[in-house]
Amino acid sequence: MDTDYLTTMAYNCLRYANDASDILKSELGAACSDYKTEDEYLDGILKDIKEIEMYPEEYLDWWNLLEQMDVKMFVKKIRIMREHIEKTITTPRDERGKPEW
Repeated sequence: MDTDYLTTMAYNCLRYANDASDILKSELGAACSDYKTEDEYLDGILKDIKEIEMYPEEYLDWWNLLEQMDVKMFVKKIRIMREHIEKTITTPRDERGKPEW
């Protein structure tokens, strides 16, 4: 699957990721190719985001961002993103908006 085929709500997950970290946006954008459907993609990134939310320092340290980022702010942005992903998953696909392309 390609990010071009994501509905508006699903694509907004990448915008939330970018708000937290441009590296996270790149990771989640690239991960899209690992999934066949939008729902599979959303389930997959939700698992990833939950893990990052549980261990934010480890994630930031892995990418050498720990010294550059405010961990509390990062966690807040990750929580907002997780909530958006969960909302997107519970929204019927035909109500998520059309893909931008």
